[in-house]
Amino acid sequence: MEAEGTPQAAAPVSPTRAIAVDTPVAKPVPQRHVLTRRGLVLAGFWAAIGLLGVGLLGAPLDFMWLRKTGGFGGPITVSPDKIPQPGGDPVVIREGRFHLLNLEAGTTPNGESSPGGALALWRKCPHLGCTVPWRPDFEFQGRRGWFRCPCHGSTYTKEGGIIVFRPAPRSLEVFPLAVQEDGSLVVETGIQFAGTGSLENPSRSVPIEPGNTTPPLV
Repeated sequence: MEAEGTPQAAAPVSPTRAIAVDTPVAKPVPQRHVLTRRGLVLAGFWAAIGLLGVGLLGAPLDFMWLRKTGGFGGPITVSPDKIPQPGGDPVVIREGRFHLLNLEAGTTPNGESSPGGALALWRKCPHLGCTVPWRPDFEFQGRRGWFRCPCHGSTYTKEGGIIVFRPAPRSLEVFPLAVQEDGSLVVETGIQFAGTGSLENPSRSVPIEPGNTTPPLV
């Protein structure tokens, strides 16, 4: 028989377990750049200065800027082998956007007088700007071979691009040219020659002799 009051051993207490907690680290928020009223005024001021500079320097820089040659808007050289025979069908010079004619001297079938020679006609119709082709098969007024606009039917003579059927307001425009020592032609092209077409076109043809140039429109 066990004696009363004998103390019993206490149960061992297990040690406390450490608990790991993954706590996120706060990161600073990037500072936002707010456009102030002062900054807005300064931005407008410098923008105005920039526009003023473009206005003052734009024209001189445009004048001094070198333009490309060899295409529309500049001089086009036509070698002698591309010049049609007198009275022959016109030749298209695509890089310059013009028809090259070689008129016979005398009076044209339409009644205009011509010294004969080279004449460069812009292929653009003076009506709405359509490209005007040479139509060797087209018959009109008892003759075959005309320049005829495919858009609205404006029709022009072979001998100078004289308007004979509207709605185009005038004859085909003329590009001035100069005959070189080797017999080639240098033709000036560009939109600055808009408005040069007239009933005087045949009289502005250039005899193909070195030094000859297109006479001015009078």
